[in-house]
Amino acid sequence: GSTIHEMGTARMGRDPKTSVLNGNNQLHAVKNVFVTDGSCMTSSASQNPSLTYMALTARACNFAMEELKKGNL
Repeated sequence: GSTIHEMGTARMGRDPKTSVLNGNNQLHAVKNVFVTDGSCMTSSASQNPSLTYMALTARACNFAMEELKKGNL
C-alpha cells in the first residue's frame, strides 16, 4: 500500500529457533533461498523503507555471489 508497509513474516536473526533468516537474508534451513523484502523487518519506521530494502538486496546479492564462487550454493 501507499501508506502502510507489510513486514515481519520472515524475521532476520542469529538464532534459527527465533528467526527465519540469517544476517544475509538467507533462510537458516534452505541455504539457496534469500528473502530481501519487508518480511525480514520486525518493525517499521516512519519513512518509506524502499532504500533499506534495496540495500538489503544488494548485500544479499553480494553474499550470494561470493558463496557461489566458493561452491557453497
